[in-house]
Amino acid sequence: MASRSDAPSPELLERLWRGKAALHQRHASLPLPEKVRLVIELQRMVLPLLARQRPLLSWERPWDIQP
Repeated sequence: MASRSDAPSPELLERLWRGKAALHQRHASLPLPEKVRLVIELQRMVLPLLARQRPLLSWERPWDIQP
């Protein structure tokens, strides 16, 4: 079990939360084609991880498109 000294500091957690919020804000301001491109890129990154765990369902395969 992790001890209390292994926990991240409140300052680190605050910086991480601020960074995450800034990233979400940047992504929200992107044009729609760029948002779609990012989603497809993320799907292609996770596909090998899912495929190693179990057979993929037909709807889990990313479309073969280039946005």
